[in-house]
Amino acid sequence: MTTQQAEHAIAVHSRQANQFAEAYEAMGRSRFESCFTYSRSRLDRRLEAVLPPVADAERLLDVGCGTGHHLAALRKRGYDVAGVEGSTEMLVHARANNPSADLRQAEVDRLPFEDATFDRVVCVEVLRYLADPAPCIGEMARVLRPGGLCLATATPPLNLNGYALVNRIAVTAPVPGLTRLRQFFQSPARLRRLFSDAGFEDPRIRGVYLGPVNWVQRIAPSRISRFLAAWERVDDALAGRPAMAPLTNMVLVAATRKQ
Repeated sequence: MTTQQAEHAIAVHSRQANQFAEAYEAMGRSRFESCFTYSRSRLDRRLEAVLPPVADAERLLDVGCGTGHHLAALRKRGYDVAGVEGSTEMLVHARANNPSADLRQAEVDRLPFEDATFDRVVCVEVLRYLADPAPCIGEMARVLRPGGLCLATATPPLNLNGYALVNRIAVTAPVPGLTRLRQFFQSPARLRRLFSDAGFEDPRIRGVYLGPVNWVQRIAPSRISRFLAAWERVDDALAGRPAMAPLTNMVLVAATRKQ
């Protein structure tokens, strides 16, 4: 990512900091309130499944920690958490949610930590803003101890929301309701290559949620809660199947740092 692209992405997310904080708060009311609460709730369930509570405080880094939602949840599960974030406004929320955590303003491709510092690394909705995610993935490998686990989300180009095409249109010409911020989409095959090349072994990729759910919210917002409640049964049956990963709207990569 160029310096200009990085600055633009940080500026956009800084303007949206309060919006993200409010959206995460809405998850406490209902996971079906919006596509955001639905997708993040499903992601939380996957993170809980692969990051069980720990008795001894394992060190965990959140790369692009945003408002600190995931850090707070993982801290409650026993992890000694730290985070990096480029947006000052996002860090205000993250520090309020995690007052004792080591939170630093930094770029995701230049992490301010020594080699092999962490047992776990999570990276939620960051790779989609990087034209070249390899430096970020390499940094996550560097700060992980051998045998440590990295969990990162990405969006495939063939996702059923059609967002790769929508985003291309949005950055070309102003479209009401769409953010003018270039995003980048990675197929499961390319993600496996990127993580393998960075020093991870056996990258495993699983879909988090699928379907044209965002279009339902745009076309019939009053019906989105009922639709999502019914749609979740489809997601439970299909999203996790390996063959469906290229079509899902979000995938979770789970990769172990080579010994």
